[in-house]
Amino acid sequence: MKQQNTMFKLQTLVMAMSAILVLTACGGGDTKIVEREPVITDGDDHDDYDHGSGEAGGRLFVLNSADLQAEVFDLDDNDLIKSIALSALPYSVYASGAYRYAALVDRNANKVNFIDGGLWLEPHDDHFHVNSSMPKLINYSVSGSRPTHFVSHGGEVAVFYDGDAATNSNASVQVLTDELIAGAGIPAEINFDMPMHGVAEPRGEHLLSTIRRDDADSTSNNFVLPDQVGVYHVHSGSYELEQTLDVNCPDLHGAAQNETHVIFGCSDGVLVAAEGENGDYSAQKLDNPDTLIDGARIGSIWGHEASEQFIGLASSGDVSQFFVIDPALGELELIDWEPLDNAKPVARGFAYEAEQFVILDDQGYLTQITSHQEGDYIHWEYSGRLEITGADLGEMPEGANFSMTFSQNGHTVYISDPISQHIVIVDLDSFEVSGEIELDYVPSMITWLGIAEEHDH
Repeated sequence: MKQQNTMFKLQTLVMAMSAILVLTACGGGDTKIVEREPVITDGDDHDDYDHGSGEAGGRLFVLNSADLQAEVFDLDDNDLIKSIALSALPYSVYASGAYRYAALVDRNANKVNFIDGGLWLEPHDDHFHVNSSMPKLINYSVSGSRPTHFVSHGGEVAVFYDGDAATNSNASVQVLTDELIAGAGIPAEINFDMPMHGVAEPRGEHLLSTIRRDDADSTSNNFVLPDQVGVYHVHSGSYELEQTLDVNCPDLHGAAQNETHVIFGCSDGVLVAAEGENGDYSAQKLDNPDTLIDGARIGSIWGHEASEQFIGLASSGDVSQFFVIDPALGELELIDWEPLDNAKPVARGFAYEAEQFVILDDQGYLTQITSHQEGDYIHWEYSGRLEITGADLGEMPEGANFSMTFSQNGHTVYISDPISQHIVIVDLDSFEVSGEIELDYVPSMITWLGIAEEHDH
């Protein structure tokens, strides 16, 4: 397993460096190059990038839904650098696999468009160049019926298209990299023979994707949900099914992965898939714990390459529960996140380096959960709550809510406040508000773009 993980990291590094070479060829006349010195380490021939100045802070994509505009801010000085007109309001917005692009998912138009955030790395001899250009909407998109889940891992993104029974459109998966987007390439894909509300996890040469059996008739919230997981292997730009995991996962919804495991949410627990030394996968089911509230199931899961554990969310009515999922111990433990009455999570996730898991709720509070070692076990617990707005929650604009995105090269989180019309910047090390970006409109979706830094393990 260790050798296989090492090979996966090397393949990812090669892929990322190849991507950067293609990206620099498409930079255009407005590209600026800033040279950075290498970080020298004894006995290691791998050169690292020094995030010390210049464009290190990254950029922030902010969606202005009312005016159909995307605005991009420079996070070194929090200044607006570009406003970009959009032709349609996206269903959701994500960062691409290497964080250069903002992906605008348009379910109504059955496609995904991209805005180039304008920051990327180029290898040069024994160091890297930082390339920066003005953000722009690029003339490239991918298409399929009802794009819904957008999953990133190791520089790759898997876009899962649900399909639509009303239009006889089937589900499909496409896998993208920043290199492919820059070169307007054709993504590797899977085409299913029926619609389903599924998810796929990209994993180097493998892809773990949901499968819906022909005899399955499982529905939840008007979605047709799958109940199996298949392991696909890429060959010449297309994926072939190599293995179907022998553990069923009824009403499958939600998935995440780290270096060693891939987790899927089921109505009766979670399915844990582990990669073997020869590239095949084994699976086991962790049953729902007794602490799970009636009528709930774990349907959303978060993982991080720097964490051996996962966090899962189960909700029913006004109650939301978070669980630590430990694949090695085969346990699910309830986290007491000490929520305020009727507080519902609207955004959540692991912060940079997975040292914190933070929860943004609809009451305008950011809750921090941190881990500590207890013998052989890593225990997660509540460690603080921060109010991110002093505004009257009754003045929340119709259809709006708080949203959040994480920096990928530091312990910073950015939170949009639609009531006060600004972006709140929180330093997670001190767990204090460290700044803000004033707006003159209601922000609806935000995402961090820039040059991600490798995590310590």
